[in-house]
Amino acid sequence: MYEKEEASDIIGAYCTLLEDSQGICDGQIVGDYGTEVVVRLSNGEEIAAHRDGVIVFD
Repeated sequence: MYEKEEASDIIGAYCTLLEDSQGICDGQIVGDYGTEVVVRLSNGEEIAAHRDGVIVFD
């Protein structure tokens, strides 16, 4: 699915998706693949999102 996960300090950060997924937009970043990140939503679902479509909170 992805080529190589990158070491990143945003893994574990909470975030909000700019476009919700089935009405849910809050989650936590669990993977960083360069231009895409994997977000675990508050309902437990994991989705891939473009980095530009995610607001990351420190």
